[in-house]
Amino acid sequence: MSGTSHSSPQAVREALAALERYQLHLRQLATRWADAELYHTLSLDLQEVRRCCHLLPTLTGEWVALLIAHAELSQALWRGAPPQPAAVQAERQRLLGRAGECVRALQHRCMDLADGGTGGPH
Repeated sequence: MSGTSHSSPQAVREALAALERYQLHLRQLATRWADAELYHTLSLDLQEVRRCCHLLPTLTGEWVALLIAHAELSQALWRGAPPQPAAVQAERQRLLGRAGECVRALQHRCMDLADGGTGGPH
């Protein structure tokens, strides 16, 4: 991941790898909500996804959707003690699912690019 010149195929491969790591850590976070170290790792994964998507401007829409989903999930994770734990847990699961959907959409667009597609809207 060093150097500043990346071909599109290389950037797509790196984006897919970064998304795979992000998705893995996102799944782990589902059962370890209060794990600050895991959350930090997830944030580093997101930074790598951002770097890769910067090299592939056709992924901007999906990248922004993932960034928003991550921010919403982050906010839900770090709220204080909730008055209704079941409702908060359900909201966290919903936000986790939304982040996962965004990852899959971005992976799909990357695969389209890898297959020689333009990465344009579907």
